[in-house]
Amino acid sequence: MARKLILIVALIGAASSPAFAQYRGSQAEQAACRRDAVHFCRGISDDAQVESCLVAHRHQVSARCRHVLQTHGR
Repeated sequence: MARKLILIVALIGAASSPAFAQYRGSQAEQAACRRDAVHFCRGISDDAQVESCLVAHRHQVSARCRHVLQTHGR
């Protein structure tokens, strides 16, 4: 469970955050949620809050990001 959380946080972490540059998850998974994180979670810098934000908007995010969230049980 913790591994999934870390992966999701890395995928959706604020795209402008230095933490985003660290590798966690594939580049394709990171790219799948990057625009959604910027669009729906603007101004949120805490990775856990960004994850919660995207999960809360999971019906509005892109199909690619929704697939990543579903793949990781979110």
